[in-house]
Amino acid sequence: MLAALWWTVFTVCGIWGQMLVPGVDFFAPGMAVSLRWQKPAATIVLALVWVAIQEGAGGLAFGYGILWYFTLFALLTLGRWLLDPGSFQFQALLGLALGVAHFLLLYLMAVLEVRAFPFKRVAWECLLQMVTYPVLWYTAENLFPERLKRHEEPA
Repeated sequence: MLAALWWTVFTVCGIWGQMLVPGVDFFAPGMAVSLRWQKPAATIVLALVWVAIQEGAGGLAFGYGILWYFTLFALLTLGRWLLDPGSFQFQALLGLALGVAHFLLLYLMAVLEVRAFPFKRVAWECLLQMVTYPVLWYTAENLFPERLKRHEEPA
């Protein structure tokens, strides 16, 4: 019950944040926290909900949200092999990678939809994503209830 309440509040805050700062994904840090502390099934459910929100509220054709969360999942999974997922340095590096991924994915979608690509606006969004992601992750990581953390027992 506590997990459902926490993730609901997190999602509502994420929607509110995305209304205030368009172009920045406020759900991405939640995926990092969920992958670290929750069972994989919980992360999948959360990702599906967030993809549905992103796809439904976005102005791009269907697919950006799926590509975005797949990229995030791949970066988190691959990065965990190299660095500690609980370190701020890893999350800052991930924020940088997400900023670049945001640019590339938006460019890809603009080309596929034969749309104009507003370079300055997208560059600004990428910079905001790079800066806000580690801060949002740090906040979510520290606010995540200790009782919900799944600690692995030594083998």
